[in-house]
Amino acid sequence: MKSHNISGIIQSRIAGIFSVVLFMTTLSFHISAQRKVFTVNNSNNPLKNFSIPLNRESHPFFIDIDKDGDLDCFSGEYTNGELSKVYFYRNDGNNKYPVFKQITGTANPLSKVLANTLSIPYFIDIDGDGDYDCFVGDGYTGAIMYYKNTGTATHPVFEKQSAATNPLSMIKFFASGAASPAFADIDGDGDYDCLVVDEAGSENYFENTGTTKEPVFVHAANSKDPFYSLASQKGIYNVSFEDWNRDGLIDVFVNTTYYKNIGTKTKPAFAHANDDEPVFQNKAADKYTYMPLRWVDLHNDGNVEVFRGNTDGSFIYQTLSANKEDDVLSSRTLINVFPNPAKEEFTLNIPATSTAASVIRITDLQGKLLTTQIIHNGSVKFGKELKRGVYVVQIMQNNKVVYNQKIIKE
Repeated sequence: MKSHNISGIIQSRIAGIFSVVLFMTTLSFHISAQRKVFTVNNSNNPLKNFSIPLNRESHPFFIDIDKDGDLDCFSGEYTNGELSKVYFYRNDGNNKYPVFKQITGTANPLSKVLANTLSIPYFIDIDGDGDYDCFVGDGYTGAIMYYKNTGTATHPVFEKQSAATNPLSMIKFFASGAASPAFADIDGDGDYDCLVVDEAGSENYFENTGTTKEPVFVHAANSKDPFYSLASQKGIYNVSFEDWNRDGLIDVFVNTTYYKNIGTKTKPAFAHANDDEPVFQNKAADKYTYMPLRWVDLHNDGNVEVFRGNTDGSFIYQTLSANKEDDVLSSRTLINVFPNPAKEEFTLNIPATSTAASVIRITDLQGKLLTTQIIHNGSVKFGKELKRGVYVVQIMQNNKVVYNQKIIKE
C-alpha cells in the first residue's frame, strides 16, 4: 500500500482554507470600500443660517417653484398641538451656487397653509398642467390636504381644495395620526402613485389608476402592495424614493435603509441591499419622526446631495465624502448635451467608441418619465416639445444609467 504524507496534506488543506478566508476577507473589504458615505457638511450647507421659528422638527422639500432653473426650499414644522405652517426659502442664487432667502407674508405662496401639529409638504404636478401642485400631510387627523396651483409655473398660486376635488381625501380613513406622503411612478405607467406612512409605522399604498391629468387613487393591499413585505417586518417611517443604483428603476429608502428594486419597471419588488447601500453620518430616529431624506443636486454637477429635517428646526446637509469616480461622472468626458439652457432643442453627442445602443430618458425633477428614444452613437436632437422648465436627461446603456444631467428649457 502506498503511504501518504499526512502532515503535508494537512498543511496543504490549511493553506487552502487560509487562501479562501483571505480572498473572502479581501472581497468583503473591497465591497465595503465601494459603499458611498454621506457626511454632514455644515460649512457648505446653504441653509445653515436658517431654522423654523419654533425650533422644533423641520420638514424640508426642494422644488423649482418659480421655474428659474434652481431649487427652492419649503419646510413644514412640528408644533406639538398648535397649528403648523409651511415656510418658504427662495433660492436667489443659481443652479450652481445656491443662495437661500426666507420669504414671508403673501410672497410665500403657501402662507395660508395651516395644519394640525405637523405640516409635511410634497410637490408634484398631479394634474399634468405644467406647474407644481402641493400636498400637505397633517399631523393629527391623518389627512393629506391638496393645494392646487391655479397660477402658472413661474408665478404659483395655491388654493386649498375640498374633499370632493382632492384625489387623496380618503387617506384619513387609512392613516393613523400623522400622514407623510411620498410620490413616484411605481408601476411605470407614466403617472404618480402615492405611498403614505403614518404615526403607527403603517404604510398605505395608493395606485393611480387614472391619468396624468385626472388622477384616481385606489388603495392597494397585501399582494397588490409592493411595499407590504417591508412594513410587515417592522414599522416603516420616513420614506423617500431615489434610483440609487442608476438602473432606471425607482428604489426606496426607509429612514436611511436602502431597499433595492429587484423587480421590473411595471412590477416592482423591493429587498434590502447591503452591497451598495450608502452610509449616512446622520440618521433620524426609527420611530415617531417625519424627516425623510430629500435627494437634491443643488450644484447641477451630477453629484447627489441629501437634506433632511432636524429636531431643533435646522436643516441637515450631507454630501458624498467618497471619491466621485463613478460611471456617470466618468462618462461626462465622452457624452455631452448642448446648449444648456436651450430655447428650442438640445443636441446630444455620444462618442463613436460606444458600441451599445443608448436609450435617452427625459424625466421631470421628481423622476416621472416623460419621453424615451433609442439611438446609437452619433448626434441627435431632442426636447423641442418640452415646455419651459427644468428636466433631467439620462442615457442608459445595457440597462445602466451612464449619464445623468439636469437640463433647462427656456
